[in-house]
Amino acid sequence: MIGQPELKSRLADTLVKGYPIYHAYLFSAEKGMGKTSFAFEFAKQILCLKNKNTENNLACNKCDACRFFDAQTSPDFKHIQKGKENIIKIDRIRKEIIADIPMRPQISEKKVYLLNLDDLNEQGQNALLKSLEEPPEHVVFLLTTALIENILDTIVSRVITLNFQRYSPKEIEQILEQKIRPIDGKTIAYEQELDFIISYAAGNPGTALQIAQDQDFKENRKQAIDWFFKLPTSNRTILLTEYLDYFNKNKDQIDLFYRIWQDLIHDLLLLLEDNSVQKVIQIDILERSKKLADYYRQNENLEQRKNKLLNAYSAISEAKRASQVNASFEGMIGQLLLTLRKDLHI
Repeated sequence: MIGQPELKSRLADTLVKGYPIYHAYLFSAEKGMGKTSFAFEFAKQILCLKNKNTENNLACNKCDACRFFDAQTSPDFKHIQKGKENIIKIDRIRKEIIADIPMRPQISEKKVYLLNLDDLNEQGQNALLKSLEEPPEHVVFLLTTALIENILDTIVSRVITLNFQRYSPKEIEQILEQKIRPIDGKTIAYEQELDFIISYAAGNPGTALQIAQDQDFKENRKQAIDWFFKLPTSNRTILLTEYLDYFNKNKDQIDLFYRIWQDLIHDLLLLLEDNSVQKVIQIDILERSKKLADYYRQNENLEQRKNKLLNAYSAISEAKRASQVNASFEGMIGQLLLTLRKDLHI
């Protein structure tokens, strides 16, 4: 695993003779930071039968436990996912975790359960809490979240929380080299745009990989930018028909729109404050942002305008959270578009 030296050090410090002294870890980071990948590697390390004999207790990759893990057939590892469901239902928590944890491991000395807490509602988290309070000594929970503020305090207090740091430009480049493989005999040609990818990813390798592999990224980014500058003058009908129809058909692009719109609001706030361009994020469209900022400065009360922009930024953050907890997609996006139209209005 590339990067995250502090996180790796903390994980290593929790191991004694190859096994963790804590029963539950929470990997906390925004989407794309690699928390599930790190959890998988740590699970393999815990389950390895020979980790005590390797450097830093790492998995040996040769024992039966490692081979079963790599083949995704380990009887001592459960990755509980929501699948086609909106959430992981309580019945599954009871069946796949609560009823299962008393059973001893079959190969390793530990059993590991991995799940994303963002896939649980409050009732599901409460059901899991009972297992977190007094688990058998052979059980280890590896939990992930992109929204730690939505996790019950009673759960957070019972786990070791591991926060991810932004990756360096060099680490992002290494991850791109590691993850992107030749397709049909041809390597994806991202090198000529490497500086842009690294800059735009802002330390998030998932974002960098998406840009490097998504042939439509530039077009989708252009769409997001064009719509942002049209929002202040768009009428409700267009918002709730053309825009909403696009998002219903391209739900996988919504995170990109969220990111770009918040970047542009950030840039507008900077330009309104001191007209500085040193910290502008979307630097390649600076002139469009400056034009809108100049209009606001010349025609509106500056403090009121800043408050509206902050409200628009918060509305996008709230939409992100709503997306994670499976709110009605159409209703959520429709409300967000109307809020942005009102707060960006000229």
